[in-house]
Amino acid sequence: MIIIKNESQISGIKEACSIWKKVRSELVGYIKPGITTKQLDKKAKKLIKSFGAIPTFFKLYGFPCNICISVNSEIIHGIANEYVIKENDMVTCDIGVSYNSYICDAAFTIVVEPSSNLKANKILLATYKSLINSIKKIKPGAYTGDISNEIQKTAESDGYFVIKNYGGHGCGVYEHEDPIILNYGKQHTGVKLLPGMIICIEPMLLIGSDKIKIASNNWTVLSSNNELTCHYEHMVLITKTGYEILTLSEDLDEIMLRKEINFQP
Repeated sequence: MIIIKNESQISGIKEACSIWKKVRSELVGYIKPGITTKQLDKKAKKLIKSFGAIPTFFKLYGFPCNICISVNSEIIHGIANEYVIKENDMVTCDIGVSYNSYICDAAFTIVVEPSSNLKANKILLATYKSLINSIKKIKPGAYTGDISNEIQKTAESDGYFVIKNYGGHGCGVYEHEDPIILNYGKQHTGVKLLPGMIICIEPMLLIGSDKIKIASNNWTVLSSNNELTCHYEHMVLITKTGYEILTLSEDLDEIMLRKEINFQP
């Protein structure tokens, strides 16, 4: 079901997003060589709770961790464990924050510093560019297919593949709402966008192939060829005239990505 949010709901969701951005900025500085993904998960839980919120993903559909932490060939739904993060690793944190019953869901990927991994930096930039280019298509009267098509077009123009089995979604009152927003599609198809809709857009890019596999934990999605992957996600409100990115961060990490693609919000 598609939920058109009223002003009270939008205000509550923005509060959850404000907490998400604070958690994100803290974690960007915390992710260093030598820490385990389990330590990172515990840090995220502590941060989320310090703001009076709760980790949305914990026990959601039975998920065992507080956030999804995916490393290198893991594209989504990574489960925290004793893996020790290394220099040049690609680490994705997909974070859900629930505050006063409203939800923020967004994800970011970083290349662990000090970094000389050009392949990782290139796919990160391509993923972020796919995200921003697709968001620019948002306005009342546009279609979810316009977003999906732009993700695919941008990714493929940079030589990458998009995942076919997973995508973005509505969010805010519930974690997963309609509409589904795939990472591929045709323009002018799908659901028409209306003011008050809040959607999560999340390009997931792969190298060499769009084939994936599921890990033995039955959660983590990986590239079949074990190549690097990248996932980035923003939560976006459709306004009367266009869009508002609710999870756009002002920390240096995302500011530099915006500078690289010449995006001025």
